[in-house]
Amino acid sequence: MKQYKHAKDKRPTERAGFYIALSVCLMAVGFAVWSAYSTLSETTELDDNTYFSSLSTENAAVAQEMTGVTEAETQAQTVAAAQADAPATEPQRRLIISETEPQEAEDAVNDDVTDPLQAVLKISDSLVYPVKSQQVIKPYSEDGVYNSTLHDYRAHTGCDFAAEAGESVYAMCGGVVKDISVSELYGVIIEVDSGDFTVYYCGLDTEFSVEKEQELDTGDTVGTVGHIPSESEDEPHVHIEIRVGNQLVDPLSVIDSDE
Repeated sequence: MKQYKHAKDKRPTERAGFYIALSVCLMAVGFAVWSAYSTLSETTELDDNTYFSSLSTENAAVAQEMTGVTEAETQAQTVAAAQADAPATEPQRRLIISETEPQEAEDAVNDDVTDPLQAVLKISDSLVYPVKSQQVIKPYSEDGVYNSTLHDYRAHTGCDFAAEAGESVYAMCGGVVKDISVSELYGVIIEVDSGDFTVYYCGLDTEFSVEKEQELDTGDTVGTVGHIPSESEDEPHVHIEIRVGNQLVDPLSVIDSDE
């Protein structure tokens, strides 16, 4: 009987211990859940910050790249505009003119002259031969003439006078050196403006003794015989063209015309 009462007296204490242990376990579980949630939240927040930081950096890089392209384009446009507004230098001017041929060059005065006879009558001076030989190897022709260099038929818009390479070429009349240019077809071209007409000395050597705006008298040395790319298969010669306004003239029709 005593043993039974002693055991019965212990039951409330054991029950209290059980509930205390249970409470401790629940608190431990709650703390563990809270710790896990807190850690997960911090990790997510860190990932979000990292992501947006990375995104911001990428956007900044893209913006910088776009700005760089815009600045480069703006600079290029500015340079192009400045070059367009600025006067062309001598090398630039020659390069541009070199793309045109004598018959396409800027018209001389009286460009309203289109009749061949009127053009000839405009040339009142009697021109001299440009070289000593006075030998014509290919005359002026408006009809198609076979070109042994280009292997085609085309109008021969000037007159070719035989001359040795390096031989002097003389001014056929007085005038002012209007332009000096280089053509892919005719080589070095020196234009001499004589007032009512212009004489084109084509195929000269790259070393010449005249300069732009220089005044020449009849018989002065214009340059020396050089190379004519479009007529390289022919014997050495100088190619002469004469224009009154926009009308070509046969050089032979005004050479020694006083005779």
